Amino acid sequence: MFTIGAIILTSLLMWSASRGNKKDRAEYDRAPFDDRSWILLLHLRQDLKLVVFLLAGIVVMLGVIADRTG
Repeated sequence: MFTIGAIILTSLLMWSASRGNKKDRAEYDRAPFDDRSWILLLHLRQDLKLVVFLLAGIVVMLGVIADRTG
């Protein structure tokens, strides 16, 4: 029960992160090259996506543990 909820929550988080990354990537590609802040923003978005994936793994792991103990 908890594992299914964790997988659904994880899927929503990953979908949201991927959608935001694709949406913002188009804006980064149109940015002028003299403005270097877009490079920082692009890497920040990718780092946030990595954090979401790591947290997703933790949430699924906790869901599995909760099912085994409950």
